[in-house]
Amino acid sequence: MGVVPGYAYVLVVAAMVVSAVVMIMVGRRKRAREGTYNAEALSFVGGVLNALFIVVLAFYTVITWTEADASERHAEAEASSLVEIYWQVASSPGPERDQIRALVKEYTSEVADREWVMLHDKKADQKADDVLVALRAEISRLPAETDRELATKDQVLQNARAVADERRSRIEQATGDSSLLTILLWGTIIGCIMMVAFPLVIGFSADLRHVLSIVGLAGVLAFTLYFAIELDQPFQGLIKAEPVSFRTALAEFNRIP
Repeated sequence: MGVVPGYAYVLVVAAMVVSAVVMIMVGRRKRAREGTYNAEALSFVGGVLNALFIVVLAFYTVITWTEADASERHAEAEASSLVEIYWQVASSPGPERDQIRALVKEYTSEVADREWVMLHDKKADQKADDVLVALRAEISRLPAETDRELATKDQVLQNARAVADERRSRIEQATGDSSLLTILLWGTIIGCIMMVAFPLVIGFSADLRHVLSIVGLAGVLAFTLYFAIELDQPFQGLIKAEPVSFRTALAEFNRIP
């Protein structure tokens, strides 16, 4: 987990200051001081807004968290298949084994050092894709004259297909845009604004307790909004996925005979 950036604090403080200023100005009105409004009707409307906001925020949080977790699971499965390939070619003829292992190492390093950073900008690394194609082509040239060699080749090819499938899923999640998530994000933003604006509109007085409650609510909602936006960026920001699985695989390669 990274460090909370400065703009997040600015967002929270700005929301608190603005809400305090508006609260003091609006709270000086005669209607706010006298409380001339229908409390039951406004309480019902406030409850509905609160429920809708919670539902939208819950859906958005669950979906984004699930997708971020899926990205890490795809990376773990991809790295695990690479390690299996490295192990499985141990008994293959020297030249083929060395070439396949070299390509496995190159692909793993490329993903960990270069492609992972490119995913921040929703881009894939063409070189990593080319190395993976070369790896699968090299595996297809493994000898299959005996039953043992045929079984080894089939297993290695199966893991290579798994690498390609997991890579495809990982990139799709990193580079794709979901219209549903966009709608839910805007719903969360509008909900945060309404949660603060509604008490101001109905005429809260400028009493210190009311001001502090609105300021506190604005601060919490501002941080909630920041956290929601961060969840939609699994490869950057505060809660970003790291290429730990690939770096672990690189370290494991050096221990495999």
